[in-house]
Amino acid sequence: MKSHQPRYAIRKYAVGAASVLIGFFAGANVVAADTPTTTESPSTTVPTPPSEGESTASLNEKASQPAVETPTAPAPIVDQSQPTLPDRELRVSDLDRLIHEEASSVAESNVATQPATAATETPAKDPDQEEKLAKKKIVSIDAGRKYFSPDQIKEIIDEASKTGYTDLHLLVGNDGLRFVLDDMSLKVGSASYSSQDVTNAVEKGTKAYYDDPNGTALTQAQMDDILAYAKSKKVGVIPTINSPGHMDAILTAMEQLGIENPHFNYFGTKKSARTVDLDNKKALDFTKALVDKYATYFSGKADIFNIGLDEYANDATDAHGWQVLQASKHWPGEGYPEKGYEKFIQYANDLAAIVKKHKMKPMAFNDGIYYNGDTSYGTFDKDIIVSYWTGGWNGYDVASSKLLSELGHQILNTNDAWYYVIGRDKAGSGWYNLDQGLEGISKSAIDVVQKNDGAKVPFIGGMVAAWADRPSATYKKELLFKLMHAFADKNADYFVADPEVVEKALSEAPTDLDRYTPESLVAFTAAKKALEGAGTDTTRAEAKTLIDNLKAAQDALVYTESYAKEVAAKEAEEKLAMKKVISIDAGRKYFSLDQLKRIVDKASELGYSDLHLLVGNDGMRFVLDDMTVEANGKTYASDDVKKAILEGTKAYYDDPNGQALTQTEMDELHAYATAKGIGLIAAVNSPGHMDALLVAMEKLGIENPQASFDTVSKTTMDLTNEAAVNFTKALIGKYMDYFKDKSKIFNYGTDEYANDATSAQGWYYLKWYDLYGKFAEYSNSLAAMAREKGLQPMAFNDGFYYGDEDDVAFDKDVLISYWSKGWWGYNLASPQYLADKGYKLLNTNGDWYYVLGHKGDQSYPLEKAIRNSETVPFEQLASTKYPDVKIPTSGSMLGIWADEPANEYKEDEVFQVMEAFANHNKDYFKADFTALRKVVATVPTDLAIYTPESRAALAKVLDSLNWNVSRAHQDQVDQEVATLTQALAGLKPITQIGSLAENDVKALVEDKPSLEIVEKELDFDLVERTNPDLSKGERKVTQAGVKGQGLEYVEVSQLDQSRKVIATEIDTEPVAEIVEVGTKEVVIPTSPSAEAPVKLDVLVNKMAPDQSTPHVISKDQPVAPVNTQASIPATVEKAVRPETVNPDKQLPETGVESALGLALLGAILGAAGMNLKNKKETET
Repeated sequence: MKSHQPRYAIRKYAVGAASVLIGFFAGANVVAADTPTTTESPSTTVPTPPSEGESTASLNEKASQPAVETPTAPAPIVDQSQPTLPDRELRVSDLDRLIHEEASSVAESNVATQPATAATETPAKDPDQEEKLAKKKIVSIDAGRKYFSPDQIKEIIDEASKTGYTDLHLLVGNDGLRFVLDDMSLKVGSASYSSQDVTNAVEKGTKAYYDDPNGTALTQAQMDDILAYAKSKKVGVIPTINSPGHMDAILTAMEQLGIENPHFNYFGTKKSARTVDLDNKKALDFTKALVDKYATYFSGKADIFNIGLDEYANDATDAHGWQVLQASKHWPGEGYPEKGYEKFIQYANDLAAIVKKHKMKPMAFNDGIYYNGDTSYGTFDKDIIVSYWTGGWNGYDVASSKLLSELGHQILNTNDAWYYVIGRDKAGSGWYNLDQGLEGISKSAIDVVQKNDGAKVPFIGGMVAAWADRPSATYKKELLFKLMHAFADKNADYFVADPEVVEKALSEAPTDLDRYTPESLVAFTAAKKALEGAGTDTTRAEAKTLIDNLKAAQDALVYTESYAKEVAAKEAEEKLAMKKVISIDAGRKYFSLDQLKRIVDKASELGYSDLHLLVGNDGMRFVLDDMTVEANGKTYASDDVKKAILEGTKAYYDDPNGQALTQTEMDELHAYATAKGIGLIAAVNSPGHMDALLVAMEKLGIENPQASFDTVSKTTMDLTNEAAVNFTKALIGKYMDYFKDKSKIFNYGTDEYANDATSAQGWYYLKWYDLYGKFAEYSNSLAAMAREKGLQPMAFNDGFYYGDEDDVAFDKDVLISYWSKGWWGYNLASPQYLADKGYKLLNTNGDWYYVLGHKGDQSYPLEKAIRNSETVPFEQLASTKYPDVKIPTSGSMLGIWADEPANEYKEDEVFQVMEAFANHNKDYFKADFTALRKVVATVPTDLAIYTPESRAALAKVLDSLNWNVSRAHQDQVDQEVATLTQALAGLKPITQIGSLAENDVKALVEDKPSLEIVEKELDFDLVERTNPDLSKGERKVTQAGVKGQGLEYVEVSQLDQSRKVIATEIDTEPVAEIVEVGTKEVVIPTSPSAEAPVKLDVLVNKMAPDQSTPHVISKDQPVAPVNTQASIPATVEKAVRPETVNPDKQLPETGVESALGLALLGAILGAAGMNLKNKKETET
């Protein structure tokens, strides 16, 4: 038997990690910013295990910028067990320091601002616009550490092109080397290396750094195609082969090719994995020859070639590489590299010369150029463009951007405040996370270069970068594009307008202008014309102003009076068509059939559309007649399953009022709800809230079905337990089979995974243990099952795209019951995120929740539920503010919960909440038409005896009745009642004056009949369906019949006491009884026996009806009036004011309606053309 061993608790890792960090900070005096590939730490919202070689440190002090002076000699590092930080992971917690927008920096207020313009004006041109548009706008991709396919790179080029970027910075050599030429042969001094040998060595080195399952390296043919594609999109490509640092793959390749000891080694105690030894001539010559090879290829294809030069031996010197190189000048003979920094300058100039030889401009990162602002070691080639990415940090003292500019270098602003490391997709996921990059972009403009010493440093452009410090992390193009768009929007006056954005704004502008008043069209027409004039020289800022002007003019358009009425009527209809659902937690607490019927009555009275009944939620309080389950290659007997479920429910809470509804009771509830116009939405929750089912599974022999993390969960199923998963799916499928003929929607739950075993961090734990995909697979299988059975799948929002991350895919057909955005540490996907993915949302806002018995400071108390039901708008989703944020929903659901099932159910309290919700949202709930229906029922069917004038007046009133009015306009219905009553009172009988001819009929005598209302019981129909699985002659009732209730309106003549049914009204529709009749032939034994008698009931139907078409046998019913439609006053509604019903949004109305108003008009026209004297009236 498998024992319950909880997965190692995440918080236990955290204790160890914290201990290491405390010891590290207590003893460390240097900053490590460079390590090999690491595994990310999880979000800080949950206790975190230590990374593989990565720890997060922060320094509160600002990076000092001292004058050049004799530095302190760096001591050799002996303790190699000391943790180091990941590549580029600075130990600085203050983002504002990186952004350098303090008083010493150039204020952004120096940037010219554009004046606001009216909708009819064209924005004023920026005098510096041409110069700004000419600046470089570059997006950088770390395609050396991580493999990017040609298609992915082309997608980035497409996005760069339409967003207004000028170049793609492609680091093909950075730790890894992921671009291989057709001819990789090298001649280095007297040594020759064949193309195949170099190719194999580079591939081995790259795979040793990180063996990317998506690919190892781009081929020359692929690069040719990429360059041609970029050129067609007017996007330049800037290649990078980084050295002397970030050379992991190349160093390994050199060793494979026989070059000994190419690695820099610090005092013989720590060898750098990524940096070449500047004293190893063979290694340097090999590197230069390799760079020359790539420069030869890119010559004529690129204008700029980046040679790298950043972060020398950070991994071996704890980010003090530049100090180590400069140290021998001050401490000669003490083991530091002899004239190390001078050699670095010479190496950099040699590479620059190679690049210039091939007609390209050399570029390099800033940190190693004139480190510490010291120019005494030599002179760097002034043609090197400096990609200025960092102003340094404590102990990492780089030259200021002002100094480098003054020394003749062009500056490309590559502010690391804009950096994003792939996989660090949100705050708390590591340094250089996406949120941090977006914040940095929002606070620092393209023209503010770091460490500028208060000067306005000239710059050639700006570069935003996506790095792959952890190459195994998933690349998500939408997140990179988000970063790119943010940078373009922040610096909109430097970017050309995106033509797609302009076209989209124009396409969204209204085209049917006849709907608007001429006065309001003046500004709109001018604004649209101005936007249509946007061209290739229009900046993103100008386009934004023009689009804003158009939208403002569009919002200011005024409807004509007639169209305004159409819009208002359409909006009113749409609101009335939305779902209004009352949810009852009948899984935790037992609700009797009578209690549920009374809730249905109240829901019907108030205008709700559906009852959401959670029969499975912690407890399982609905049991089918046949509970046989087929799963795991075996059959679980019906009685065994029932017994196990009931025992599990009692173990959860033994309700003294009852345990579970029977199938007969559910049949009756469904029939009752249907008759009241209330739909039924069933819910069986899983894989959480399964307390009763988990106990039941153990009793049925399924071992350890519970999820186990910090503790063993009492509520949640282990998704890795196939036996438990199979049983649960089969059981839920059985309930779906039952409800598929009774409901349109089935809710399979999926909320709050293992909250009890993870301190409400279940979704995070699933991701941490790589089980989130299992959850998605489980959810999708239930959604598919519901869809196959003709049901709309529904689920709570919790587990769908947790944290707004799409590392797995969920079924798009699921109706999302959105109840919460979460709380601290419980980061559920936002409603906007789910809506953007195409999901339909049922607004189940937790602000409306009421937990039975809760008051005061308890969670979801009665007072708060009533207050919020009266104040939180119907369409306001959790975490949003309506109408500022309008996200389409299919309706809203009010939740009544039983978190403490022992608490007393008080009907009046639940009804208070229901009434508050309906009364506050009167535009969404239908008015009460009871009084109007009663008056309509008194309309005489024999109208020929009344004068044409009075009939016409009545017809006009009937024709004007509106049966689609909301509770907000109940007064309209009341007025219609009064008007119709008055019209009925105004009916005038026809009278005859004068002598009669022989063939004349007797003068009509006024007869004012009385009205009697007779209650009638309506019999139900019997529907027979064949069932090939039942033995021939066997009959099975699948739905019990329920008699209906109705009224007959009888007109009693005052003259002869004759009686005539003038109208009928159905109060409660009868529910047909459905009987399955077996057709399966019974095999008769061959042994001699008397012939079995034929059962008479088998011969009732001579021909078996089509299985798809029910065969109806009508019970005896009262004879209906000759003209059925005209005799049912309630049917006047549909004829006079037909409703437009969306079948996807609204259940069918239970009333029956007719065209009595039109019939009256016909009768009037007919009467006007008759000779009353010769008329013989024999109507019945």
